[in-house]
Amino acid sequence: MADLTFDGAVEHSNLPTARGLSLDVAFIRVPTADTPPPFDGDPPGDAVTDCHTVYKHVDLDADSIDIPDLIPFSIAREPGIYYLQLRAMLYRFHNGKHFAQAEQFFFTQRPLEISPELPSVTLPMEWPDIPLEDLGVYGTVKPKRKLPWPLTWFLR
Repeated sequence: MADLTFDGAVEHSNLPTARGLSLDVAFIRVPTADTPPPFDGDPPGDAVTDCHTVYKHVDLDADSIDIPDLIPFSIAREPGIYYLQLRAMLYRFHNGKHFAQAEQFFFTQRPLEISPELPSVTLPMEWPDIPLEDLGVYGTVKPKRKLPWPLTWFLR
């Protein structure tokens, strides 16, 4: 069957000042509209294989970036019934450190049937009010210092 265009928008609220945001929409196909949410509404990361980036704006050198309140998107989709998950990564700066805060919003109330009759859909994203100090830490990334070009050339 031919792909359809799934049009929608992400509408966020409570988004703190940030240096970047990336958004992905994940689709988890189910056989019928009365199928309960898979994974009890909390799919593990490796179970999400059908994921599409709908927004990415990151500038770690800026004090903050302007993020539109309504972020439109269009995704080519095969018709079917899907649960949706919004996967967000917010890039923040606090006390001299960069943080990448990952949040997932799984829409479990009912699946969405993607068909030619489907109107545009708005996905709400209410950012949780969690202090950065209270977030879990899953690792630290330390960038390597770049050497000036002539030194790089002589050191090889």
